[in-house]
Amino acid sequence: MTNWFTKYRAEKRAYKAYKKRVDALPAEFRDVMEGIQTYLWTFAGGSGMMEVLTNVLEMFENAVVDGQEVRDVVEEDLADFADSLLNEFPEETWMEKQRNKLRKTLK
Repeated sequence: MTNWFTKYRAEKRAYKAYKKRVDALPAEFRDVMEGIQTYLWTFAGGSGMMEVLTNVLEMFENAVVDGQEVRDVVEEDLADFADSLLNEFPEETWMEKQRNKLRKTLK
């Protein structure tokens, strides 16, 4: 039980630090980051998805430092950008987890 609680506290601290970094982004990047986050959590979850979101956040932070616009990073279709993230990490999606669960029923 202590391991679970320790892990929970560490994840909570990491999430708070992540949110603080998102809040520090310029408004256009912050709005897109929050939209991506909401979209991805609809289809996936877990610590692996936090890693994906953190990678996107780092990409956005670097773009801000480089003077880029958010469209330079995500291009014209934000949904395509978000879907490409899901496609890169199918093991994190709810659908893939359900598919694997279904596969295990046939032994």
